[in-house]
Amino acid sequence: MIDYSAILNRYRPDEQELQKLKSISEYLTTRASEICRHKNIRADPVLVGSYAKGTNLKDGDLDLFIAFDRDYEEKIMEKLGLSIGHDLLPNGKEKYAEHPYVSGEIDGIKIDVVPCFKMEFGQKKISAVDRTLLHTRYVNEKLDGASKDQVRLLKVFMKSVGVYGAEARTYGFSGYLCELLIIRYGNFENVLRLFSTTRGRLKIDDDERFEDPMVLIDPVDPDRNVASAVSLESLSRMRIASKMFLDNPSESFFDLERKPIKPKYHDRGTCIRIYSIEKPDLTDDVLYPQIYKFKLALLRLMEEYNMEPVGSAIDVADRIYVLIETRKFISDSIRIHVGPPADTSNSIDFIKKWLTRERSRGPYLVGNRLYVDTVEERKTPEEIVLSNISKYSIGKNLDKLKNTIKVQKFEEIKGRIRVLDRFFSEEAFGGLNSLSA
Repeated sequence: MIDYSAILNRYRPDEQELQKLKSISEYLTTRASEICRHKNIRADPVLVGSYAKGTNLKDGDLDLFIAFDRDYEEKIMEKLGLSIGHDLLPNGKEKYAEHPYVSGEIDGIKIDVVPCFKMEFGQKKISAVDRTLLHTRYVNEKLDGASKDQVRLLKVFMKSVGVYGAEARTYGFSGYLCELLIIRYGNFENVLRLFSTTRGRLKIDDDERFEDPMVLIDPVDPDRNVASAVSLESLSRMRIASKMFLDNPSESFFDLERKPIKPKYHDRGTCIRIYSIEKPDLTDDVLYPQIYKFKLALLRLMEEYNMEPVGSAIDVADRIYVLIETRKFISDSIRIHVGPPADTSNSIDFIKKWLTRERSRGPYLVGNRLYVDTVEERKTPEEIVLSNISKYSIGKNLDKLKNTIKVQKFEEIKGRIRVLDRFFSEEAFGGLNSLSA
């Protein structure tokens, strides 16, 4: 029997933290209102996010939106919003999403001050962040105190198994999506039953406009899929974790302080290379898509040279690390070039092109498709990457840092490297594998 109350006591903010959050939030809203009055700015401060909805976990942050009248020009709204943000957070830094905003701290509490336009139910949004105001109102109207604790349980569970967070680092479940799941299905265990019993795309709302792995329409914006950020891998991980928990419930599924097990490195009879590149100073939502492009470029190069890639892992620390595992340690001496089918208009062009080039065999047919074999200099994975990565775009910022790429061979590594820990880790589902037995 799971003691959910003990779990909640462990991860729900205590009275001291709640009082601190209340004091800071009251200061922020009062001060922001004073600034708006003093500068004749037609805007109102509105607390949003998990604290405002009462679904926050301990050690949380505060989100203050400055909601402007809708007749402001967007650039003016952004400029005034930043001005208010800097007044509230003198040491804050500007960050960028759809709108620039100010992020800082007061007494150890992280605070974001975000400008937006006022929005009522039924109105069209002017910018994407506007509907956040309605999200807060909607959740508070639909959830009582007990249901908000069910949201907290779901958040802790998802954090534990590595799928919480809609940002590019995770491509998982947002806090708002967790809240909507509890609103829709009533409690934490019912949500897990949903994930454990469904197959294929999870279409909670069957809307043909969206082709994402999971679809749940935003009740305040019928043109938005709240689950659009959830990747197929995150959905699959949540399904496996839900099955494991329901099969063998354990409070270990809610342990956010669990120390990761250090796996044993071992020779798999494969070629493992770690490619690292300098890390630019960017927000996660800007950086991680470029990291994934870097990994994809490495995998495509391995496929292009028939190196048979079989595994990969990424890690971000002082540098960006991408591990690529291939079956082969060196490329083939023969490279097969795949041509068009014989019945296509460009088949003769393919033949003419290769008749004037050096080749070891062909053009020849296999079935109805043309092929040509060429003799190639045999290369190691690192030689392939360093001589060909320039052909691929790996993102606006990382493209400028290609000359900083370094390569480490698995067989030469001494000590521990976190990307190797990730690759060899047996914690495929947050260290919960052993609990499924």
